[in-house]
Amino acid sequence: MSEEAVTQQQQVIRPGQCPPEGCPPPTRIECIVVDKVYDSCFQVESRTRDTTVTTGLGGEFATGTFTVGQAIPCSLTPNQSISCNVINKQPTTGGFANLTLVVSVPITLTNPNAPTETADRVFTFTKIVTLCAPDGVTVDCSESTLLFCNCVVSAVGVGTITVTCDFQVCVVIKTLLTVQLLVPSYGFCVPAPCVVAPGVCPPSPPPQCF
Repeated sequence: MSEEAVTQQQQVIRPGQCPPEGCPPPTRIECIVVDKVYDSCFQVESRTRDTTVTTGLGGEFATGTFTVGQAIPCSLTPNQSISCNVINKQPTTGGFANLTLVVSVPITLTNPNAPTETADRVFTFTKIVTLCAPDGVTVDCSESTLLFCNCVVSAVGVGTITVTCDFQVCVVIKTLLTVQLLVPSYGFCVPAPCVVAPGVCPPSPPPQCF
């Protein structure tokens, strides 16, 4: 074995940026199981939806009174994510297809008079996209995010209020398939010893704005 080869074997390769002279050549070719992204796209969608919330004794918002124009706090429902389902698929050419999706956005409304009183809603809308989607792939929207949500009381009835919500979603759509993939490899990752970074004393002020 040449001296250069011995040096490369002795070199400890860790995750991070390659040095200026470049990364060393891989030592193996591995077969790993991964979710391959066949295609993906994103788009910002702005929607408006109305919903009815019950009020008064035994209602979802049992505390306080409500007036038209009153703001109702809203947010993405905790521990839930935006999802989508394919309701129609029209293949085109080369493995591509026109996908009709129902996007579901779980929203939690909070009573402004009592923060512990909430009402969960799922607002939906349809969207059509063209993606590489051969048979067997899964359509995933779990990386989508709620950019903002503004809700107000738009009508007050007996024992109910109508809440109108304007919300904006960054919809991220991916077509995925679990495959066995050949990749160049340096072997297994070996953890480095744990360290504790020292604190900054005194703390540094934030940078100037100009």
